[in-house]
This record gives sequence, C-alpha cells and structure tokens, in this order.
Amino acid sequence: MAERVIKLTIFVLSMWVSAAAAYGQNAPASGGGVAVPQSDRLKINVKFLAGYGVDESQYGLGNESQGRVGYAIVELSGKISDRLSYRLDINPVYELQPLPACGEENFFYPNTPQAFGPAVTCDPDGRVRVDDYKFIALDVMNQQGAIRQAYAGYQSESGFVAGRFGRFILPIGFDWEESGSFTGKDATHIQRINAETNFGFMLTLTKPAFTFNAAGFLGEGNRYHDYNYYYSLDWSLDANSALSGLFSADLRVVPKTDIRVAQKTGVSGSKVEGYPNFYATKHLDWATVASVRHHLLSNVSIFGEYAWYTWGLMRSSAEMIGWSDTDPVTKAGYYIGGDANFPLTARSRIGATVTYEALDRDDALIKDLSLKNLYNVRLGETEHDTIYRVYVDLGRRVRTGMYITQLDNPFPWVSGIWPVSGPNAFTGQRGSNKWGIIARFSLD
Repeated sequence: MAERVIKLTIFVLSMWVSAAAAYGQNAPASGGGVAVPQSDRLKINVKFLAGYGVDESQYGLGNESQGRVGYAIVELSGKISDRLSYRLDINPVYELQPLPACGEENFFYPNTPQAFGPAVTCDPDGRVRVDDYKFIALDVMNQQGAIRQAYAGYQSESGFVAGRFGRFILPIGFDWEESGSFTGKDATHIQRINAETNFGFMLTLTKPAFTFNAAGFLGEGNRYHDYNYYYSLDWSLDANSALSGLFSADLRVVPKTDIRVAQKTGVSGSKVEGYPNFYATKHLDWATVASVRHHLLSNVSIFGEYAWYTWGLMRSSAEMIGWSDTDPVTKAGYYIGGDANFPLTARSRIGATVTYEALDRDDALIKDLSLKNLYNVRLGETEHDTIYRVYVDLGRRVRTGMYITQLDNPFPWVSGIWPVSGPNAFTGQRGSNKWGIIARFSLD
C-alpha cells in the first residue's frame, strides 16, 4: 500500500509540474468562450470540486475506491437596492448526512431505525453513510436539499453594520479549504464539525481591527455529529423549540496574525416521551472554538484550533431513557498545521500542508454504549489523525492536489467498519486511512 502511494505521488507530481510549466509558458492573455453578463443586480460564480480516492473504512463492502464530484456550486448574488443584497448558492451534489441503515449480520450500525417509533424505511446505502467515521461525501458543508446558502443581506452606508436573514454559513473557526484541506476525506474532524449552515439571522459589526458576529438560528445544522438521528426524518426539519445562539469575533490586532474566537450555545432534537429511546432525545450543542494563524513569511504560515464541545443528552432526556449518569458529554481537542508554497512559474505555485489532530472520541453514542457495557466501548479515548497534502495552483482559480490521511479511530466497529460478533469480532483487515487526488476551480 505505502509503495503504491509513493509511486502514484511521484507520478502525479511530475504530471502537475509539467502541466504547470506548460501553463506558465503558453497561457493565453485572455480566456475564450462567451462571457456571462455581470451587473450589480446579478453576479454569477461557479465552484467545482472532484476527486478520486481510497477510503479504507469502506473496504468491507469492496467499494473503498471511488471517484466522485464533491460539489458543483452555482452562486448567484447581487444588490436589491443601495443597502439590501441577496445571495443564493445552489449545489445539486449532496450526500453528506447519514441514511437509515438496513443492518448487516455481525455488524453494529448506529443508524439502524429503532424497533419502536415512527415507521422509517431503511436504505441499503445506509451501510456507507453512517457517521463521521464512515461516509462517502467529499463535501463538508450541510445543506437544505440543493440549497447551500440563501439569504437577504443589509449593510449600512459606512459598512460598520451588516446583517443577514435566511440560511447562511456560521462563522465558527477556519473554513476547511481556508486551512488547506481539500475534501471531507482530508479535513480535520474539528473542521467538519464546525462547517455548519443554518437558518436564522446574524448581525455583523466590522472595523479594520475586528469583525464581530452575533447570530440566532434553529440549531439543527449538525445534529448527526452527536448521533442525534431523530428517527432519520427529514434533516431540514427543526425538532427543537428554542433558538441556538452564536457569538464570534475575528481579531486583527497582531501583525501577520489572525485570531478568531467563537461561542455557540443551543440544543438539537426533541424529547419524545411517547417513543422513549436514544434517538428521540434532546441533545446539548455547545461549542467553544479558538483559532490562530500566523504568517511567518508571505508564503509560509502556521495555524491551529482548539475546540471544546458540550454534547450528550440533556438531563431530562437522560433520565427518560434510564441513564445512570446524566451529566453532559465533553468532547475537546485541537489541531495544528503548517503550509508552505513556492512559485513554479509566473502563473503557478506548488505547496504542501501538514496537519495533526487529537480529539476526544466521546459523544452521546459512546456514552450510551459505555453505560450499557456494550461492544467494548468506554469513555476517555482519543482519536488521532495526521494529514499530508501537496498541491499545485494554476493561477488563482484552479488547484490540483493529493492527500494522505492517517487516522487512528479507537472504535471502528461502532461505525459499522469492523464486526462486533463472529470469529473476527473487533478486528479488521483495514483501518480508516484515506488517500486521493482532487481538482477544484472557481470562476469568480
């Protein structure tokens, strides 16, 4: 496996360097084709990501090698008036959230529909779209169907005050692509958790030295991270009666340094006393995230994030299903990384990013299984991952790259990756490592 990866890496890099050199020497002064009309009323942008890769967590079903389109986003934006604007992002490629699994002999799937409650039809693809550890999507951001973002915006004449209402990306930590990640297969777990869109409103105050955000929103945008499947009903339906809140700030008070802090508070799901089980409960959804990036040189930077999540069942829900320990679940961790890039030609650059992450494996499901003494699961374990990426930028709109993700998952059998019974219980031929190549572009 390692020899294959090394050979492919050398081959791909040689092709990239050759293509970049040819691009720099022979690139036309202006592009061909028909220009799309642009105006203050309507601006159009297209973003595209595709990749081919191997994911060892899918090895058991023989579909570990896949080529997929990660996203194909059409962004429409413009001005309604001098103060009002709009934005609509449409992405028809959406396969992020888990599906209800049909089950499999000797395996445990946390997304199997419950024996009692609303009638839920299982989906054969539920075996490959399970949780944060077994998934197929290259994209990271949750959506409402094909709608990624859709909001109306306001900005004061001075630009100090701005607001938006609708569905938008919450400003929590660094965007995964902003930190050098390509896809969900090589993004850190913290980046994937923080990548959340939701419906609500947000007020933004901006000065040269800071940006401050205050938002209220529904709070269901990432409930599946804590195994809050809520019977696998429509994920866009709000299942709680209270708004969640977010306060975040981007501080630019130190030269060459970006400092961000975010605090999210709220709940997800709902306690359904008529169907008392783990999947019909209300969960806490709190997050404290601190992010720092420092540019050592114009082309060399280091970055990191620390995240503290408070998840798990609320006390009343924990009591309803008979938990002996009703305290919430703490999930804390961090990642650190560095990026360096250098010019190949006047129009192309080559670079590399390395990231290391350590994050508690604890969540509501791990606590539930631990309290029931099931599947050799216990609280207090940590997942670790180290991610290597190389890339070539052709101008500012096109990036090609390759990634290798080495992931140590303490409990792969909890995600349907290894069996929990039979002669090979709690063992597997492969782990959860991933590698692949990608290409993405933007027409902004």
